[in-house]
Amino acid sequence: MSPSPSSLSRRTFLTATGALGAAALTACSDLTPGASSSGASSAAPASTAVPADKKITLLVADADDTTMTPGLVAAFRAKHPNITVKRQYTGWDDYLKSINTTMSADGAPDIAQFTPGMQNLVPGRLLLKVDGYGKQYGWAEKFPGLDQITLTPDGKTVGAGDLYGVGAGLSFEGVYYNKAKAEKLGLTVPPATVDELEALFAKAKAAGETALVAGNLDGGLNHPFNVLLSAYLTPKDREAWAFGHQGATIVLPGARTAAETLKRWVDKGYVTPKVNGVSDNDATAAFAKGGGVFRISGNWAAAAVSKGLGERAGYFNMPPVTAGGKLRTTGAGVYYCVSSKSSNAAAAAAFLDFAADAQAAPITAKAGFMAPDAGAMPSQSGLIGDVQTGWQTIVKDAGLQPFIQNSSSPTMGDTLTTQLQLLVGGKVTTDKFLAGLQADFENYHKK
Repeated sequence: MSPSPSSLSRRTFLTATGALGAAALTACSDLTPGASSSGASSAAPASTAVPADKKITLLVADADDTTMTPGLVAAFRAKHPNITVKRQYTGWDDYLKSINTTMSADGAPDIAQFTPGMQNLVPGRLLLKVDGYGKQYGWAEKFPGLDQITLTPDGKTVGAGDLYGVGAGLSFEGVYYNKAKAEKLGLTVPPATVDELEALFAKAKAAGETALVAGNLDGGLNHPFNVLLSAYLTPKDREAWAFGHQGATIVLPGARTAAETLKRWVDKGYVTPKVNGVSDNDATAAFAKGGGVFRISGNWAAAAVSKGLGERAGYFNMPPVTAGGKLRTTGAGVYYCVSSKSSNAAAAAAFLDFAADAQAAPITAKAGFMAPDAGAMPSQSGLIGDVQTGWQTIVKDAGLQPFIQNSSSPTMGDTLTTQLQLLVGGKVTTDKFLAGLQADFENYHKK
């Protein structure tokens, strides 16, 4: 899976990237063309019984270009021999363009990867409400981040309303570092607080190193900004804004501190020079080749960093503001939802539940994602092991926070990219930067 769609990290969405969860990158009409608000109910029955003596066929539509979805399909079929699962894979860009039409068709897939732009399927009653299955299967205890695919009837507000799916493979952000350089520079890692992390940046800069490798041509500075928001904003305020709750605001002291911190890192020369001219992918590639000391990104970068730096590659979670505080970071997952047109909803829900099965964890981990059942992931060494340990800590602290660009508005991804470029380019103040984000939010959520 490549790391970036449009202006944002694609794994961020498939994380949400994106692929993420409840994001919407394109404006949506209230109803999908051809859909009727008076159509059949999209509520799921509570029974999870799947007939074992009946031949069932499920169609899964997805854009997951890793080994996860095909691996889950194969393992699920082995567990349920009477269920044939056919996969309809479409490349990411084409999937985004076609999925709304696909889900509106008479032959809609039973299961689909929930991606940006699909929120309008909710008022169109084309997605199945799976609250009933969730209660029967105990999904609240099995899957982190279900709030990111819980939507109000109009599809505009996340974290409230009905559940429409589960996150199979999850992604989250943290701090990579070059162990050899950190040791050479006498840097004590991991830092206990955000201030201590900044002090490490200062030491690296003083030694002539690029402290924080980043690229903002396509909005890659959203990674450090998001994790700084995770540190400085309360989860309640963060989620209210990212989830599009009426009256929510990002013009808050914590968000201002996060923006000021990021701007200070750039102004003091800790960040890659001319960062607005460097892509997020190129920043990861440069770090993997030994450039710089630190890199804030997601677990999707682990494979490239590990391959490039080998034993020199290290990882730690973003530290809290106060030493000893709970760890919070930004992330989401590859979400699967069920069509309201499916004639085999119970079997489809069983597939969703299987994503949290201990048997599925090695499949998810092999694809580079974090499994919902963090404890069932196979033990790994080196950088991948460090990232896995970090994920287990985040799950323990219930610290997974939503990407602010994913659900606050359909255009927030582009707005955040533009505002970050203006901020670090010295074109706007931190107050105007936050006001620009808030204006986009209010324009979408105004009554």
